[in-house]
Amino acid sequence: MIIATAGHVDHGKTALIKALTGQHTDRTAEEMRRGMSIELGYAWLECANGKTIDLVDVPGHEKFMRTLLAGMGCVDAVMLVVAADDGVMPQTLDHLQVLKLLGGRPVVVAVSKCANVTDERARQVQQEVIDLLAELSIEQPPSFLIDSLSGDGVAALIDQLNAWANSFPATDDQGPARMSIDRHFSQPGAGNIVTGTLLSGRIQIGDTLRLSDNGTPLRIRSIQVHGQTVTTAQAGQRCALNLVGELVGSDLSRGSQLLDAAIFAPTACFDSRLELIAGLPNRGTLQLHMGNAVFNARCVPLKGEPLPADRPYGQWILDRPVCCRYGERFIIRDPASRKLLGSGWVIDPFTQSKGRQRPDRLAALLAMDSPDADQVMQSLLRVLPDGVDLGCFMLARHLSKEPAWAQHPDTLRVGNWICRRSDYDQGLQYLLAALAEHHDRHPDQAGMNRPQLARHLGLPTNSRLLSTIIRHALNGQILQQSGPSLHLPGHQPEPDAQTLSWFEQLLPAFHACAPRPPIIGELMTQLRLDKAGLMPRLDRLCSLGLLICIGRNRYLLPESIDHLLSLANELATQNNQGQFSTASFRDHSGIGRNHSVALLEYFDKVGLSRQSGQYRRLA
Repeated sequence: MIIATAGHVDHGKTALIKALTGQHTDRTAEEMRRGMSIELGYAWLECANGKTIDLVDVPGHEKFMRTLLAGMGCVDAVMLVVAADDGVMPQTLDHLQVLKLLGGRPVVVAVSKCANVTDERARQVQQEVIDLLAELSIEQPPSFLIDSLSGDGVAALIDQLNAWANSFPATDDQGPARMSIDRHFSQPGAGNIVTGTLLSGRIQIGDTLRLSDNGTPLRIRSIQVHGQTVTTAQAGQRCALNLVGELVGSDLSRGSQLLDAAIFAPTACFDSRLELIAGLPNRGTLQLHMGNAVFNARCVPLKGEPLPADRPYGQWILDRPVCCRYGERFIIRDPASRKLLGSGWVIDPFTQSKGRQRPDRLAALLAMDSPDADQVMQSLLRVLPDGVDLGCFMLARHLSKEPAWAQHPDTLRVGNWICRRSDYDQGLQYLLAALAEHHDRHPDQAGMNRPQLARHLGLPTNSRLLSTIIRHALNGQILQQSGPSLHLPGHQPEPDAQTLSWFEQLLPAFHACAPRPPIIGELMTQLRLDKAGLMPRLDRLCSLGLLICIGRNRYLLPESIDHLLSLANELATQNNQGQFSTASFRDHSGIGRNHSVALLEYFDKVGLSRQSGQYRRLA
């Protein structure tokens, strides 16, 4: 269990921790000289039952609010310290506001320096603090009158902390390992040392973790917990790690994380639910405090149906990536006015800024706003006809076990993608009906390509649902494909005699240069036509599916397209990651660079391939 102090400067937080543990948390020369905490301090208390409580001593001065927020970001409970002689002071009120924004953390009140005042004054301050906490919906917190120098009241406070430690639920350590770093230094003979809180999972000597800032792999050489060398550490413990790897001081900052490779997924944009004290500024950069880290960020409010008007949501765009998960709590601060503006919860850590205000996107956000993974999965499948990426869903919540709904009989699963079986069945019916209607209206055309079908069904071109329907329909032979055109079995375009005659005249020229497209100028010479006379004829043959236009002045036979697509498939299967470059396709096909670029762009356009950087994958 980890407990942080809170309270106004010089109200005796550091002295109280020393009285509790015998350890002095002010460790720097400047802190000793000024007699006040500047950096975070750490100590631990051995409980009667053998358990240990970690204590985080945070600065009380207003100038060090960022440090205070860092210290309170990864704790389980808070000890509010108020001096009996001063009473409630401005920073006390600020720290109470932080308690409200963090929410859900147990609080114990310690009225310090009671030897300096009368008993009546001490009890008056005690009641004043309790009344203030009641306004924050913290009813009847345990409270103690303390004098750290004489030790009065310290034993009773220790008994309360022991009771907390006994009743505090064990932290789940079955998930992936994740540690928030608060200090980094080099030690002669040992190298890089980091200290911090293990937020989830377990670690042991020899494990390799990823640094959240840049993905650097770091191996654990040794582990210390409370000054003792151990072989393992588990969630909820503060520990020090001796790390091996390519690490320099500039790679680390307070709030950096060490992560299991399975959850290393940095994002610079996420959706959240907000709880605001006052409205957010329309312009300017805000500070977002998450765990031990602080980010410069701007917020775009998310509004409209079906989001409720009384529950604000927003999308955050950060100045640098963060590794976070669903439910992560953060605090919003205005650096210009130094005021706390509110708090929030991460809802979707892997959102996109494009289309963030669309009704379907907002409906998905509302569906994700629940801690129940099975309920969320069921709701998402209802509002997202295109299905859900299960891998991304589990990563967003750091789940080690799939939700039960992923195995429900009403779902259809392909790899890590799932959808409702009813959406699949309905989509297949709509697709077959759309093709039948198209054949009736345009008997002279080969069929519909993927983008046309996607528009007709109201789905995105890269729809996973549409891909699955097409793949299964082709495998089941209830659908056929000629080049990019999809059509029902047995359908043949019906060109007129004149068009067929033109096609017969062109065939030798196309066969002679296959799989390259013929040169338009040579076709004009051969047929004794100018460009204005030739191009409409070529376009007419394309509408019939007898030719395919892959780019400006480039036409190919469908069998040439199929041949080149099979060459691309050969390249993809030869690569472990299923991808290939334009240069490798050029060399493998032998059609030259310009033709290769035009053909691959055509494959992208009709949905046969997808480009990512300099590589492509077949769809």
